[in-house]
Formats: sequence, C-alpha cells, structure tokens
Amino acid sequence: MIHMKESQKELEYREKYGFLPDTREELLLYLEKTLKLDMDKIAAEEERINSIPWNRIHIEAMVVPHGSPRPRLGGGHFYVKGAAETKRYFKRIVTENRIICTRTNYFLTLFMPTPVSQMNKTEIYLAEKGVIMPTSTSDWDNLAKTYTDCLQGILLLNDNQINPGGVVKYFSIRPRVEIDIAYQESFDSRYNERKVTNTKGFNELLNSGKIYDKGVFLL
Repeated sequence: MIHMKESQKELEYREKYGFLPDTREELLLYLEKTLKLDMDKIAAEEERINSIPWNRIHIEAMVVPHGSPRPRLGGGHFYVKGAAETKRYFKRIVTENRIICTRTNYFLTLFMPTPVSQMNKTEIYLAEKGVIMPTSTSDWDNLAKTYTDCLQGILLLNDNQINPGGVVKYFSIRPRVEIDIAYQESFDSRYNERKVTNTKGFNELLNSGKIYDKGVFLL
C-alpha cells in the first residue's frame, strides 16, 4: 500500500482538531462535559430559536435564466456583464419594500428553454413534466450567483445570510425564474445579530433614516 505524505493543511488540521470526536452526537457530549453547560438553559434557548416566526416571499421572473459570466476589468474595476440590467429588472418586479437582515432560506427554481428542435415529442412532454431534467449549461452555481447577487440591496442585505440555499433546473417551453425565500423575524443569536449590525451595509441603511424593525429595513 502506498502512503501519501500529508499536505501542510492536513497536518495543521490534525494538530488543531485531531483530538476531537468524529460524530455530532459525540461532539455535543464533549461540549456538555468540557463547558459544564446548564442543559435546562440550553433547552429553553433552543425552544426560543425554534419558535421564531418565518415570513415567506415568492418571486416569479419572466426571463430566460442565465448564469453569471466571469468578471471583467473595466475602468479599474471588475464588473459582470449584464448584471446591472438584471438588477434593474428585479428592482422593478420585487414588490416587497424591505431589506432582510436575518437568516434567509433561499430556493431557486430555474426553467431553462426546452430545446424543442433537438428533442422528440415524448421528450418535450416529459421535460415539461420534470421527468427529463437539464444536465448541461448553465452551471447551477453560476445561475445561483446571478439571482442572489441581483437581490442584494433590493431584498437582501447580503447574500451571505442565505442558509440553507438550493438550486434546481428544469426544462420548460415557457422559460422563467422562480425564487422562494423564507426569513426569520428576529435573529437566532446575539452573535449573528452583532455580526450583521456591525457591517457597513447595515449601518449605511440605519444612518440613512430607514426604519428597522423585526430584522428588516422598511423602504
């Protein structure tokens, strides 16, 4: 058996984390013992977090889905071709007059144009039904970037607040983009609240006189 030499990153990881248990259950037991936790307090806080209300938003955009091309250098700054036009479009169709600051669940459903000239009638029908799905361009991560970036400053404070997020691609003879968002009405922890309220974007909105209430700025 050939033994590969560990990389520097692997060595650093093993030195820093190698003594810890492997599974989540074992890690929780380790924390209970080492931090000497009050488990009644933990249970009460977990119940509070799980009871935070969620608000939901559905956006349907009548556009042909497209990914984000590589940024280009222009005028000393990097820019993404077509990004400004996409952002203007979403600013026009998004009717929610708010900027969300709390944790956001984000699910993107993309209906790519059905290649009717390359499919037979059975394939066209099954593609519309979602049985046959796209496995080629555009890449799902480029598509996700396009439709998260364009909502920053329009509906989201920053796309790093998305957790979890998902992308699915379908074919359709009626191409479109559908976005489903759910966001918490308040922060789940003081840590996350501090991280957000200390950002430049948050304070720019606060100093502009926008009303902040229940994890959102009202526009």
